Amino acid sequence: MNSSVGAPAKAKGLPSPAADVTVDVDWGTGYELVLGLRMLVDRDEDPASYAAGTEWFERTRRLLEPDVLSAAERYSGGHEILFGYLLALAADTPAPRDAAAVVAAVGAISPLELRRLLLGGRLATYRGDVPSEAIDSAAAGDTGAVRALLDGCLDWQREPYEHVLSVDADEAKELLEIACRGWHTAVLGPDERATARVLRRSARTTRALAERLHTVDLVDRATSGVRYGGEPGIERILLVPHVISRPWSIFTESGSTKIVCYGVDDAQLTGDAPPDPLVAAYKALGDETRLRILRRLSEGPAGLVELTELTGLAKSTVHGHLLVLRTGGLVVAQASKKGSYSLRRETLAESAALLESYLEGSEE
Repeated sequence: MNSSVGAPAKAKGLPSPAADVTVDVDWGTGYELVLGLRMLVDRDEDPASYAAGTEWFERTRRLLEPDVLSAAERYSGGHEILFGYLLALAADTPAPRDAAAVVAAVGAISPLELRRLLLGGRLATYRGDVPSEAIDSAAAGDTGAVRALLDGCLDWQREPYEHVLSVDADEAKELLEIACRGWHTAVLGPDERATARVLRRSARTTRALAERLHTVDLVDRATSGVRYGGEPGIERILLVPHVISRPWSIFTESGSTKIVCYGVDDAQLTGDAPPDPLVAAYKALGDETRLRILRRLSEGPAGLVELTELTGLAKSTVHGHLLVLRTGGLVVAQASKKGSYSLRRETLAESAALLESYLEGSEE
């Protein structure tokens, strides 16, 4: 199911918003690998809630070797956060953070450090009442620390943590390696280059928007409606585009960094075809009268009568121009003030970013 205008934004792992923070944008097929495995074992959401649809799950299970499917299930126990937490590991891999780099990182991490990661060792705000030292001790097998972890963690974490503690650390790492290698070979690998182009295009657009929009508005725009500025303990937001889990936005943490994986716009998947919002916005700008109207609205709201006097045209003609501007997302008609129009400035920033991304989108 695709997200649409007016539909509630879909987000996983989002707490209450707070103060402003700094923002960076990253991309890489390594994130896509982790999110694909997370999606495969996700038992909490209806498969139809993903843009890929239920047929994706059926096709993917046919593509994967039985030992890979078994490894993914045994490693995670059906708890998607045990793949989601690996996004912190993906963020630490060398640029361009491709799938091979993440597979190598999984191979290099020690079983003990992997267990610590899976018990919330990288979390800043999702820890509940569990201090970092208790997580370290629980990962090492201290029974008292294990009790403290399970009693103090958040409700939705208890079962995944119990599963982590029930699997031998060496075996968990081996299972994860099998799952990651198998996924890369059978699912992601064949289309990895094309996927990388889409991710890079989306990241470029978001970086351009980051220069023009406030943090809260930028996250809102990227995630299609999730308002998030920050919270105590979080100093940075890392925005990461993904294709696989659209339209969901996936939130997790790596220390003081909140990792926000957002689904790329459908427009980013259109290849050489210019995105519809870009066409509509620039069509609206391609007229002298409409540009004069926009310049007046940049000074503040105005009514139809004033705009008619400004242009010297018939009221019906000006109304038609306003309709084109509104369709292009450049003007807002104030329903509470009949006949009053105002400039929607954020569309100017978004259109500039979309144009920049489209013009550079053919680069390899």
